[in-house]
Amino acid sequence: MYTKTKKALKTLLQTTLSAVLTMVLLTSCLSSSDDVSMESNTCYISNISFDSFRRLTTTKASDGVTDSTFYSTYTASNWVFTIDHKTMFIENRDSLPYNTDLSRVVMNMSYTAALAYYRQSDAWDDDPWISYQSTDSIDLRKPLHIKLVATDNTERRYTLKINVHTMESDTLRWVAVGSNDVISGTNPMKALSWNNEMCVFVNDGNAVVMMTHPQSNLGEWTRQITDLPVTSDLSSLSKGANNLFVSSTDGELYSSADGLAWTKLFQHEGLRLVGVSHDKLYAKYNGVINSIYIGSTGWSVDPLDEDAALLPDAEIAAITYTQNENLTRMVIVGNRTLESDTCALVWSKCWTDFEEEDTESWMHYNKGWDNTKPLPMLTQMTLMHYDNMLMVAGGDSKDGTIEALERFYVSEDNGLTWWRLSNIIPPSELHGVDGYITATVDESKFIWLIAGNKVFRGRLNRLGFERPDIY
Repeated sequence: MYTKTKKALKTLLQTTLSAVLTMVLLTSCLSSSDDVSMESNTCYISNISFDSFRRLTTTKASDGVTDSTFYSTYTASNWVFTIDHKTMFIENRDSLPYNTDLSRVVMNMSYTAALAYYRQSDAWDDDPWISYQSTDSIDLRKPLHIKLVATDNTERRYTLKINVHTMESDTLRWVAVGSNDVISGTNPMKALSWNNEMCVFVNDGNAVVMMTHPQSNLGEWTRQITDLPVTSDLSSLSKGANNLFVSSTDGELYSSADGLAWTKLFQHEGLRLVGVSHDKLYAKYNGVINSIYIGSTGWSVDPLDEDAALLPDAEIAAITYTQNENLTRMVIVGNRTLESDTCALVWSKCWTDFEEEDTESWMHYNKGWDNTKPLPMLTQMTLMHYDNMLMVAGGDSKDGTIEALERFYVSEDNGLTWWRLSNIIPPSELHGVDGYITATVDESKFIWLIAGNKVFRGRLNRLGFERPDIY
């Protein structure tokens, strides 16, 4: 009895092993025409990676005129290659930087198979396959076909495509927007993004006109007359959470929910609106900065960390922005009319959800041994927050050494130091332009630049990519 049972179990075990072995052989590697699944563990690519890539870079030489071109190498670890085993397609979802050189690339491929080959996707059917070696320099400017062969000579084929941006990611690309001759550039004006439209307020001496244009860059400008007085100082025009605010040359402060109908809120001699936060209005009068909660009637003097005589009194521009979930910052730039001044004045104030906005002091950023890059004294300064930087567009410098819109000045440390970047520059058509200048940033991260009677819209290429690069 024991012997018969033992023989029966032996026979059953042999049958089971034979069935399992047959299944493994059948599924070890499917042909390229079969419905591919991941049942096989003996013929598939598990990972594609690269150690580094070369990139062709062109910059201005030290003379600022001629071009200097060179290759640089950057690590590839931030770019992940996704393998779709159903479509047999491999690609990087986040594109490589513009001008990446794919002509000679060493590819790391982890796979399970007896043999691995590759050839270009545009090869003829009778072109030979190249045996894959981990040290090969492969031309990946075109898609690559990869063939895996199992021990039973069945095969599986993949296609590898490397995506590279076709535009320089850190270049600001400008496009002219028709002005329809309604913006002459000879009158004071101020641009801002409002209610999903680009708005330009123009004081033509007879009325304050609101020009609107779709932010999509389609359509025409629409002209509407507001009820603001012609004494309005459009350089003070500021956007709050729900309303627009502006002050006049005779100390009046106005508010509007639509930009057309305006309500007078206050009047103080010498009052000039300098900025707006989510909850408060900030104005300079009596030589100091005063603030008031929106909707209330009581002004209070804001604390300063230095003498109020260092506050600007001309070319004032301000912006409020959030740096993280808790920190909000307001920055004011401007000039004084003193002949002894050699640079613009910058003040900053920040607060968090755990600090009272009205108890925080304004900080003055002095020019000194530890700050050798102050903001020049430009006319018609417009202050923007763009790509996590502060950016100033302006006219001629007070000392005559800088032309209007020759460069943007940017600060990556919230207004302490200011630099001119070679890749972020105004359109050449506006260099040295005459007339009034204004600029703003819309919700799609486009900069709108209006100078003279010309309108341009531009954006850093990478801010428009569907999948931003990882740098």
